[in-house]
Amino acid sequence: MCLGIPHEVVEVFDEDSCLIKLGEATQHCFIGLVENLKPGDWVVVHAGFAIDKIDPDDAKANLRLIQTYLEPVDGERRA
Repeated sequence: MCLGIPHEVVEVFDEDSCLIKLGEATQHCFIGLVENLKPGDWVVVHAGFAIDKIDPDDAKANLRLIQTYLEPVDGERRA
């Protein structure tokens, strides 16, 4: 099973690459699998590849859900 994380597109360099961000972190991303991206779009990223576009509201909801799994429960982190 793989886990794709939503990221926002910051800049599209060409048809194959862009700059994405999550929080304050930015990184380059391969976008050859997703068409017609522009800054402000949100994509699901796995292993440095954008695998699909995602609605901004859905992206933010997914990130909130992921964050709940990172929060301690009864003072201990989840395994």
